[in-house]
Amino acid sequence: MSRNHLLLLCSALPLVACSSDGEVTAEGPKHPYVVSEVTVPSTGPQAMELGLDLNGDKIVDNQLGAVLAALATSGFKVQDALTTAINEGSIVLLASIQTKDFKSSGGAGFQVFIGDTATVMPAPCASATDTTCRRHLDGNGTFTIAASSPTNAEVTGKIAGGTFNGGPGDISLTIALGSAEGVRLDLIGARAKATGMSDTGVESVIVAGALTQDDLNNKVIPEIFKQLGPIVTSDCTGTGTDCGCMNGSTGKTILSLFDNMPKDCKLVVEEIQNSALLKNLLASDVEIDGKAALSVGVKVKAVKANFTPPE
Repeated sequence: MSRNHLLLLCSALPLVACSSDGEVTAEGPKHPYVVSEVTVPSTGPQAMELGLDLNGDKIVDNQLGAVLAALATSGFKVQDALTTAINEGSIVLLASIQTKDFKSSGGAGFQVFIGDTATVMPAPCASATDTTCRRHLDGNGTFTIAASSPTNAEVTGKIAGGTFNGGPGDISLTIALGSAEGVRLDLIGARAKATGMSDTGVESVIVAGALTQDDLNNKVIPEIFKQLGPIVTSDCTGTGTDCGCMNGSTGKTILSLFDNMPKDCKLVVEEIQNSALLKNLLASDVEIDGKAALSVGVKVKAVKANFTPPE
């Protein structure tokens, strides 16, 4: 795995976005949406496509996305977990874009809210055996904002040629990594870029920011462990000199990389946290407001939703 540059679904924290013209104030009506797709990088080039320049050096930043793309080759399937969470409604993210015009605006705003999963209508799945679900994502779904969701956050910016650029600021991403349960990641220096905006939906919003070391150690790595552990159990019996792993299996590769505290054919979260390999791959790559942090970038798609964005 090479060291190149994760997660979504998002709920924004309070922020003010500024440009060379100073503070930008959003104007116009608010258009409500629900996030229908989340994409995380599965290849190195895709990590670049789903990132943004966070520190003004003209280089796209998405270090964690590139790491997840590399881990995907070893069976770490973040995309599958995210897709399942969105389809089944275990993660519901609501958004709004405030603007007078989707093609050009000197003041536009982008907001995201955590949705209340218990009040989604229609129910995401038709039955307990429904493997498709997504019934709430047809553009006619009705939603409410969860009581725990920030409601006064807004990334502001401008729209030119049908493209919105907002930030920097702070954004909280909710991403399913090891399971359908969402993990909230608070990003600093965050930016958003949206294209394909209309009353009926948004084709693409790239949301990028930087992750603090505390969130990396306490939220991201434990979720990585949740995915790697079952792979090891499935591929390896845990006995013998080779830990009973099938030749060429993903479990064997994982143990060879991380099983060293001590080497006992088992994987514990501390081995992931203290891995020299991951410490190198997940080393801080940007500095935001004087803080060293790890860059993150994901892409979301949204469709029309029925809820009232707060004023």
